[in-house]
Formats: sequence, structure tokens, C-alpha cells
Amino acid sequence: MDWCEENYEWTPYIAEFFNSWSSLAMVVLGECCARMNPTGNRAFTLLGRSITIVGIGSWLFHATLKYSMQMTDELPMLWSISIACYIAVTTQYNINRARFKRWLVLWTLLVTVLTAGFSGKMQFVLFQGSFNGLSVVMAYLCWRGKKELEEAQMSHVAALFWAGIKLYASAAIVWLADTNLCTYINGHDESVLPFNMQLHAWWHVLASLGLVYLVVLLMGHYCLVKNVPFKLRYIMGVFPYIHSY
Repeated sequence: MDWCEENYEWTPYIAEFFNSWSSLAMVVLGECCARMNPTGNRAFTLLGRSITIVGIGSWLFHATLKYSMQMTDELPMLWSISIACYIAVTTQYNINRARFKRWLVLWTLLVTVLTAGFSGKMQFVLFQGSFNGLSVVMAYLCWRGKKELEEAQMSHVAALFWAGIKLYASAAIVWLADTNLCTYINGHDESVLPFNMQLHAWWHVLASLGLVYLVVLLMGHYCLVKNVPFKLRYIMGVFPYIHSY
């Protein structure tokens, strides 16, 4: 898979310069999520670290555009959202955690093997179907968490939901534009713009920031359910930060 950015335009050593370095947004924000964890639940730390791995894999993929490196980008995305699903479901529902974990791990392994074993359109459909399907589930679970936070008079924490969704929706729009409208926005002869806006790089930044908002929402909801006192702050008015006291 190739993107709208011109290959090897800035250096002969990196295929997509902006798409590569913008992937570090996931590394930085993933580590922030892992380190801010006030819940005592190691699954949140694992979630943050899995986002970091996504960022590293994304850097490797965009720097080389090799299929093997594409798997280091996409497969950790499946693992991350599976971890998030486990956290949200076990926080909101009284279920057998060990059994649910086993089934979720088996499902994730199956999708991992199938995604890595195919290429072309089949691989694209398998990955997008699995990842986007779980994304819809996670959106619903985050919404349920938001409602419970509102009922607990924590509307300032619940507001993270719509902020995260808006950032993620903006990221999706620029991803779709970069994927489907490249001819008209790449700065070449048929382009309506005199330069390439590097929209896929902006997808990395906006999606990473939106993801942080939703992860912090999950942390806040977990603290509410488990009666862990916490405070929500913003760094530079943009980056949500949650800590216990």
C-alpha cells in the first residue's frame, strides 16, 4: 500500500518522510498513556505500550513501504483495540474475566494469522473489517462510560468522549481524502492545491490525540467504578492528564 506523499522526496533513506516522522505522535502519546495510569490496572499500561508499538510499526512501514513492515503497523492496531475492548467490557459488565480473556485472545490470534497470511484486497478487507468492527464496539462502550460519568456528576470527564470522537472523525476525513483524492491534493498538475498537504501525516497526529482522549475517558470511568479518587487536568489546554490523589 502506498500513500499520497511522494516517495523518497526528502531523503533516499526514508520512503515517506512526513508519514514516517508523524508516526512518533503515537509513540509519545502511547507512552504518556502508559505512564499516567492512575488506576492500578496493568491492562491500561499494556494498552499504552501497545499504542507505542503501533507508532514504531507505523514509522517502519512508512519509512520502507515493505509489506512485512506494514504488518508491524496494522497488527499491533488489532492488539491495541482488543486490549481496550477487554478493559471496557470487564469494567462495565459482570462477566467471567478469565473466559472472556481467553476468547478475546483466541479471536485476536486468529485475525492476526489471517491478516498476515493474505495480501492485496483480501488482506485489506480482513484488517479493516476486524479493526473497524471493534472500533464501533469501542465507541459504544466509551459512550456507556460517558453516560455513567454524567450520572455521577462528572460531566467534565464525560466531555472527553465527544472531544475524542471529533478528533477521530477529523482524522478519518483527512485519511479518506488522502486515500481517495490524492490526484487533486498532491500539488501536481491536476491538483487544485499548489502543494501536498500531507494529510496522512495529519491522520497520525489527530488519531493519536483522539485516542488519548478516549483512553483517559476509560481510565476515568474505571476509577469511578472502582472508587479510585482522581483529578483530570489538561497540559497546555490540549492534552488530557488524569492522576489519583
